[in-house]
Amino acid sequence: MIYVEWLRARKRLGIFAIVLAVLDALFILAFDFGHFHTGVNGRGLGYFYIGSGAISPSDLLARNVVHDYLQRSTIPLDPFLMGASIIAFIFTISLYTSLYAQRESLHVAFTKPLSRTRLALEFFSVDLTSIAALYAYVTLLGLLVIASFGALNRLVAPNPGAVIPIAGILLLYGWMQASTAGLRRGAGGVIAALWVAFLAVPSLMNTPIAQVNAVAHRLWLLDPLRYLGTTGDHHGVYTMGSNAATPQGMPSMWVSGSYELTLLAGFGLGIAGCAIAIINWNRVEV
Repeated sequence: MIYVEWLRARKRLGIFAIVLAVLDALFILAFDFGHFHTGVNGRGLGYFYIGSGAISPSDLLARNVVHDYLQRSTIPLDPFLMGASIIAFIFTISLYTSLYAQRESLHVAFTKPLSRTRLALEFFSVDLTSIAALYAYVTLLGLLVIASFGALNRLVAPNPGAVIPIAGILLLYGWMQASTAGLRRGAGGVIAALWVAFLAVPSLMNTPIAQVNAVAHRLWLLDPLRYLGTTGDHHGVYTMGSNAATPQGMPSMWVSGSYELTLLAGFGLGIAGCAIAIINWNRVEV
């Protein structure tokens, strides 16, 4: 059974890896062969286009422009980790059936004296390992782009909040496992309903009704999308410069203003979701 789960995860991981590698290679090659151009037109407006030749004497190869800019700047790791988090978040959605999918073979699976809890933990380990592998892979692809410009020496450490989306990924995984592990059918509809809730809760924090706002703000703690937006400051806004202004009127995405508590909340809730999934799965009748 674990081998079957590994094959399922490996197939999805392979598809993601190939597609992302092709896109990364095309992006790098397009810069290397001079297909990206930038310049300023006669009215003083900047432009950017993709083509095989210059359209005016003022054209500059975008590669040279980007190279010169990167060599004069520091490059935080935050955007790369954010990109990896988004891709891993999407990949996680495809793994929600690891326990639910075993229902079709339960009559075979439980004829041996196997612990359901142990089996579930092994499924989780396969899924989470594949998610972590994709996260590292996407980060590496991003760094390859920077390496193609010879600017790896300009990289600087990320902000502490850059790791919080990882907790959001675990929370999403826990939610999906907990909500589908004990189902006989209809897992797709349950997941769709979850996403409606994830998207609706933030919008309910700004209603004219104070009580609704208060309840929605508390429910927001359970929303994986909240943690996906905490890569920058406590408002979830990433800023390149130290003097950049923070938008006003935005609720803090950090729990009690602390990224440590936010990280703890996300991981704790994600683990709790996985624990509930194990309980539900142990109740499934053969």
